[in-house]
Amino acid sequence: MADSHSPTRGEAMLATSEAAHPGLLHALGVAVYITDAEGRLTAYNEAAAELWGWRPPLGETRWCGSWKLFWPDGTPLAHADCPMGVALREGRTVRGVEAVAERPDGTRVPFIPYPTPLRDAAGGIVGAVNVLVDISDCKGAEAALAGNEARLRAVIETTPECIKLVAPDGTLMHMNAAGLRMIEAGAPEEAEGRSVFDLVAREHRPAWRENHARVCAGEVLGWEFDVVGLRGTRRHMETRATPLRLPDGRLAHLAITRDTTARKHAEERQALLAREVDHRAKNALAVALSLVRLTSADDPRRFVEAVEGRIAALAHAHSLLAEEGWSGAELRAVAQAEFAPYATAGRVELGGPPLWLAPGAVQPVAMVLHELATNAAKYGALSVRTGRVAVAWDVDPATGDLDLAWVESGGPPVAGPPRRRGFGSRLIEATVRSQLGGTVQKHWDLAGVRCQITVPSDRLLVRGGAAAMEMPAAADDPVHTGTLAGRRVLLVEDELLVAMEIEEALRGADCEVLGPVATLEEAMSLALAEAGRIDAAVLDVNLAGRPSFPVADLLAGRGVPVVFATGYGDLPDGRASGGSSVLLRKPLGRGELEAALARPSGRSP
Repeated sequence: MADSHSPTRGEAMLATSEAAHPGLLHALGVAVYITDAEGRLTAYNEAAAELWGWRPPLGETRWCGSWKLFWPDGTPLAHADCPMGVALREGRTVRGVEAVAERPDGTRVPFIPYPTPLRDAAGGIVGAVNVLVDISDCKGAEAALAGNEARLRAVIETTPECIKLVAPDGTLMHMNAAGLRMIEAGAPEEAEGRSVFDLVAREHRPAWRENHARVCAGEVLGWEFDVVGLRGTRRHMETRATPLRLPDGRLAHLAITRDTTARKHAEERQALLAREVDHRAKNALAVALSLVRLTSADDPRRFVEAVEGRIAALAHAHSLLAEEGWSGAELRAVAQAEFAPYATAGRVELGGPPLWLAPGAVQPVAMVLHELATNAAKYGALSVRTGRVAVAWDVDPATGDLDLAWVESGGPPVAGPPRRRGFGSRLIEATVRSQLGGTVQKHWDLAGVRCQITVPSDRLLVRGGAAAMEMPAAADDPVHTGTLAGRRVLLVEDELLVAMEIEEALRGADCEVLGPVATLEEAMSLALAEAGRIDAAVLDVNLAGRPSFPVADLLAGRGVPVVFATGYGDLPDGRASGGSSVLLRKPLGRGELEAALARPSGRSP
């Protein structure tokens, strides 16, 4: 920058007194040198020699004593074009430039020169004086600061957390790349400059505004809230905010915010899983208890064998479901688990395409195959060494239903249907009809028993299909005693064995049982058909993933008391037992159901 500076009296005195007082320059704490009108060095102090790294000869070196000169960007600078050369040629002071001196050893020193022409009384240039200010420390500090800023900027732009600066009035002043992605902004200009309150979910805005004001008043706070992105995506956020003073003195809101949507969903899934495990465990216990109670106990040894076999079948089905994350199981795997004791020497032949059973069909199919195998082992083909069983399945191309054929051969001759239907036969027919919604046909051929089972297509899944969500359960309510004889009780339960046990208990209490039915549609149909003639109802809360509450509400409107039976710990959707409803948790204890139904209902049987 040019400067029309005229030599001061002090500068002129410096030039004239140096000749008489050579120690004057050396007394100065900065690098200073003097030249004549042609730019030849006439004097310099020790500080200048240290800056240059050598001692240039007086009267020979021109313009500057630096070994080499460069511009700040590293471009070579000729001595004649250095600031001192310009000052002498153009007769003016030079200010506002920087240069770099290279010493003979190669080290470089950045400096700022202050060359000033010296004039005589007539105004003619007689020389010049230059002050060189070493700015190495300053440049080092600037470089360090720039490096720190670059590293901080890199951290801010690469961190997965949102970093934002919000003005006291809520204006978004800055947001890093991660934050822009969270609010679905493609560029900073889409978000910066707008009100941050518009991005906060409406129900969280009042609390957010209050917390923002507290931060801008000097508090450090942390809180959670939801944002709604520019494209409509909702995310759950966790933020930590601190006040930051702006250049104008106001306090702004600086925050690091983390997207915790995935964590929140994981916590919800974990809680749901824990509830589901509790529900399934109680249901499994209820089914096992029903098996024990319903199995004939005339022969202790056969009783133990029957109970062990049936519970083992349930365990096999449970294991397969658990291995697949309760998303179903392959039919072949279910069959192999049930026929493992008879699989030696090719006594059981399995054939059919890969088919995936829905979660709710795995246990019923396992029980059916177990009962068929048990009957064959006691009385049929598997009771002799020469007997064989062929199990084949396929999908009906017209309906998509599962067709499963059971054919026995090589066993004792079959004279015809048994004179008495045992529990196993009743269990097979009821399971296929009630839990699987299918049909079963048995044929007692002389060569062996044949069984044809059809299961609807909705009990099958595409491989990897997900299980339907189940509903939870409600709090206990005190029960009161009364009489049950002659009362008409609607029974809705999709676990066949549990339904059979409850039905037996109700009939044992001289109740008339309507049902049992296993689906919501069947329950609603029966409740409507028997309007005015139902004295009480026993409802499973979860019917194949659908709640039975519509039936309960229909009956409650008529003043019919309802007993909920469930494997969950409480009822969902804010429902509570009490009044006209009672909650019983599976497995049901002996007498527990009768006591619940014996509460005064206000209706005459």
